[in-house]
Parts: sequence; C-alpha cells; structure tokens
Amino acid sequence: MSGQLLELIIFAGIAFFVINKLLSTLGSTSEDDPVKKSNFGEPVSLKDVTPKKAKKTASILRPAFTKKANLDLKELIVVENKDDIESGIADLTDKLPNFNPAHFLKVSKVAFKMIIEAGDSSDTDLEDLVDKRYLESFKAIAGSYGKHSGGDASKMSALISEVYTFGNNVFVKVLFSGKNITNKIKELHEEWTFTKSTLSNSPEWHLTNIDRPQ
Repeated sequence: MSGQLLELIIFAGIAFFVINKLLSTLGSTSEDDPVKKSNFGEPVSLKDVTPKKAKKTASILRPAFTKKANLDLKELIVVENKDDIESGIADLTDKLPNFNPAHFLKVSKVAFKMIIEAGDSSDTDLEDLVDKRYLESFKAIAGSYGKHSGGDASKMSALISEVYTFGNNVFVKVLFSGKNITNKIKELHEEWTFTKSTLSNSPEWHLTNIDRPQ
C-alpha cells in the first residue's frame, strides 16, 4: 500500500469522525420536524412567548374608566330638551370638570342684572361681561330693556336650554323668563348664550348672543 493511499484513508477517517461528532452535538432536522420554516428561516406560525407575568402587568396598566355621577338637573333645564342637554353637559364636563349647572344658573342671574345695568348706563364694565364680537350688537338693543327692576332675583326664572361645544369653546344657553324684570319689558322670554374658552384659566364667561324666541 502506497503512502498516498494510506494518507487518504487517514484523512477520510478523521472527516467521518468530525461529521458524526457535529451531528450528535447539533442534532438534525428531518421532514418529520414539527416546526416548519419559512424562506427566511422563521416559523410560519409564531408562538406567543410573552411571559405570563408580563401579560398580567399589561392588564393592570389598562386605564380604568369610572362612571360619572349623574347630575340632578331637576328644575334646572328645559325638560323638552332633556336628552340633548344631558349629552351636552357630559361633553362640557369632560373639558370643565368643575362645571356645576345649579351654580352656573345662580351666577347667570347676577350676570343678567349686571349686563342690563351696564348697558343702561353705558358703563365701561360692559366690555368685561360681553364678548367683544357681540358688543356692538348688544349695545344696539340695550336701550330696549330699560332699567333693571331690582328686588328679589327669584322673580326671574333661569333654565339651561342648550349646551354645546365648538372647538376649544363651550356654550351654554340660558332661558330667562319673568314679568317686569326690566321697566321696558313686561314679559321677559329670552335665551342668552354664555361662552368661555377651555384653554383659559379664567373662570369668567361672556355673553355671546341673545335670542328672543316666540
């Protein structure tokens, strides 16, 4: 036997030993392997490997929504518009959580008196009570009210008739009604719209429109 043939047999034996060793260490993949591979070597169907603890944590971090307490709107709103007003107030309180319908109506009566008195006397305070875009329109009708009759504020009824939002502004319509509230109007029946910006930290509302429904 020549030296070259013997050398070839030795190298073949070493190669056979190395291949067997690799197969025993790394294992082999056969057609019976349950994991099917994609063209890029990724399993076709991915298994959810998210740790159980992580899943529990994720569920804990979900925001918890609490149901808002229902406001008692009895004798505070125009009952014919009840559903729309309730929906409007719900939207408004999302932007102004401290909004209180009863308190708002109480203050709106005071605002009514202040605006009437300011309009009658051409007081510069009118600019702090009426939206500047509506100021000239109000001045044009201010004389039709005359003087506020004063006395007990309970003589005048105030009910919320509509609530809505537009952009960053919220609007609340108040239906004022009563007899001889001013010395030139015997039967008062008007809707005053008050507004404020949700971007402002100021608690002030401004008059933006007056309707006189029939």
